[in-house]
Amino acid sequence: MDTVETQTSSFYTRFQQFITALWDTLRQPQTTGVCLAVVVLVLVIGGLLPQQVSPETTSSEWIATLPTWIQPWGPPLYWLGLSRVFQTLWFWLPVALLLLSCGVALADYGPLCRRRATEIPTDIAWQHPLAGRVEESVRLPAAPDEFLDKLKAALVTHHFAIDEQVDEDDRSVSASARRANWWLVLALYSGLVVLCIAFIVSYFTLEAETITLQPFRTTSSRLFDGAFEWHRSSADGSAHGLMFIPSGDGASRSISRQLSRPVLFERAFLVPTASEPVLTVTVADETGELRRLLPLRTELSPATHLNLPVGNPDEPLFFLLPNDHLLFQILPSAVVDDNMINLQVGIEGEAEPLENRMLPVGEPLELQDFTVTILLNQQVTVTIWRDWAVPLYVVSLATIITGGVLLTFRPPWHIWLIPEVKGRGGQLYGVVEKFGTSSNEAVQFLEHLLNSESSPQTPLESKADDLPKQKNDKG
Repeated sequence: MDTVETQTSSFYTRFQQFITALWDTLRQPQTTGVCLAVVVLVLVIGGLLPQQVSPETTSSEWIATLPTWIQPWGPPLYWLGLSRVFQTLWFWLPVALLLLSCGVALADYGPLCRRRATEIPTDIAWQHPLAGRVEESVRLPAAPDEFLDKLKAALVTHHFAIDEQVDEDDRSVSASARRANWWLVLALYSGLVVLCIAFIVSYFTLEAETITLQPFRTTSSRLFDGAFEWHRSSADGSAHGLMFIPSGDGASRSISRQLSRPVLFERAFLVPTASEPVLTVTVADETGELRRLLPLRTELSPATHLNLPVGNPDEPLFFLLPNDHLLFQILPSAVVDDNMINLQVGIEGEAEPLENRMLPVGEPLELQDFTVTILLNQQVTVTIWRDWAVPLYVVSLATIITGGVLLTFRPPWHIWLIPEVKGRGGQLYGVVEKFGTSSNEAVQFLEHLLNSESSPQTPLESKADDLPKQKNDKG
């Protein structure tokens, strides 16, 4: 029986030690920093590599969207799950660890930060785990009270707040600078928690779609009850911009005059990701009615406003006027530099063209009973993102950045001056506690303060700033 109780007690002891060690590891700022760095790295990878919008996309289709120099590495990248990295453990495991680390840190550091931010006078009996301490001592002069008054005046000059002592007979001095900045520690960890929650909300609410907007043609979207129409003509300098046409009886709305940067529309972001020049061709008969044109490229559909992508300028573009058996050839080799095109028009089956001329872009061409107009436009590929977590991202990032910057450059300080008077002299002990682990500046500050009587003007007194700023080191 004693053996069983001993084994049970040993198990509980080891389990308690494991939980304590795990708790201590999770609360460490280094653990939080490593988890955050991994999350940021995965976000960068997901931003650099195209992500599969549809799960039906095959590996070969995804590899074809990669930059040329990465395509040889496409199969292993696809096998590792980087084609949908935000759906894998590569992303969610560090997010879960980051959320757990921040939760433990808030539970552990929260009461201590609140106590340091509110207690007056500041208690020297305990040290905040996120702060470093340094100590220094000097001999008291013959007039210790006068010396302490000068030190108090020096601290006030440098924007320290002197705490009121509970015991009037206590000669100890307690002072703080930027005491309220301890709340920023809680704000920083809370911002990270909100960021993790935003990732979770995005997982369930994020909707994404990629569409290609062609000039003078409507493009439907599954995220909106309506269609987009992209009007743009660079030939005459006009820019009608992007319009949204609702499917009901509502009026059309203008979204953007020039879609060159992300646009917010109906709680969704329209992000232009690519732009390609196209030649927009129209053929009107003698009544002014636009005729339907048939492109010879199979991936293009017939239209009255036919948009022919200008991929290789030296490669000719072909289309037909079916009912009249007219074949058109456009050679856009000089369209980008000189705004000129070579247009040839012939009858199907005949070798000799009816027309072969250089034509300025935008200038109508009268041909038999038709008027041919060719404009240089742009077709834009747009990725549409709708995410209900956007406000959470804004709040969390603002909180994290503000808290991190202020804690780095304006950390909270506490100082205690404890005199030990013996006769006409004695010893003065000084203790400085500062957020962060760096102690060099705290040591210099304390030495300059305590030795101010031995030098007519110390480096501290000659500074215009209130106290040493936090440098870019570990703290």
